[in-house]
Amino acid sequence: MTTVIITRPDISVNTSSETYQNEGFEVFEAPCFSITTNQSLPAQWLESPTEIWIILSVHALQHALVIAPSLKPENNTQVIAVGPAVVQAWKTYFDHEITYHPWMNSEGVIELLKNIAPSSVKILTTDGGRSLIKNHCMKRSISYAQLNTYLRIPLEFDQNGLYQLFQNKGKCQPVLTMTSCGILTQFMSQLGAELSMMVLVEPIVVGAQRIADLAQELGFLNIHLAGNPSDQAMCDAVKKLN
Repeated sequence: MTTVIITRPDISVNTSSETYQNEGFEVFEAPCFSITTNQSLPAQWLESPTEIWIILSVHALQHALVIAPSLKPENNTQVIAVGPAVVQAWKTYFDHEITYHPWMNSEGVIELLKNIAPSSVKILTTDGGRSLIKNHCMKRSISYAQLNTYLRIPLEFDQNGLYQLFQNKGKCQPVLTMTSCGILTQFMSQLGAELSMMVLVEPIVVGAQRIADLAQELGFLNIHLAGNPSDQAMCDAVKKLN
């Protein structure tokens, strides 16, 4: 039996668990972050006009609307989502057109920006954001405003339970799942030396190439890349391990 280790933020972990459980997997919940609205972000910063909105997560959109409930794009503003989950959330609030690239990652967003060639971009995200998009804008003299609409609060997960899981892997094969570099960094920062060595040799499924690159840098030996970081794509990648 495979036990999937889910590390998404606590607000998302239950939904993710259901996806894997519906496919017959055991789950071990190890959320690394809690999420809260960035109350220090002025609403007028969100409401300032720009050519392009880029929305990097459902959380970024939802917390933006907490800060600025009347927020809406101008008629000529183009809106880019990082993937279909953001598009679905967007359509519950707005009739305004929104698009995303099939790659469902930063590289895909950049491909869309290349075609549009805007002069200004506003990106809704959290602290850290996506450096690839920022670097693209800086190199092409695109006015870039990163608005961190939510904050990630680090959480401690059950390290003893995780240790027992890896120690008894003969009964349940642990598979670690990671959907962002920030989560992977936070997860590994909590592990002691012995547990870290256990984790590094077992399978890890990641939702993007940049996460795979970081996992390799950290010493992971058994890395598997999902088609995208959605729950279903990650689950499909886990199924392929069996």
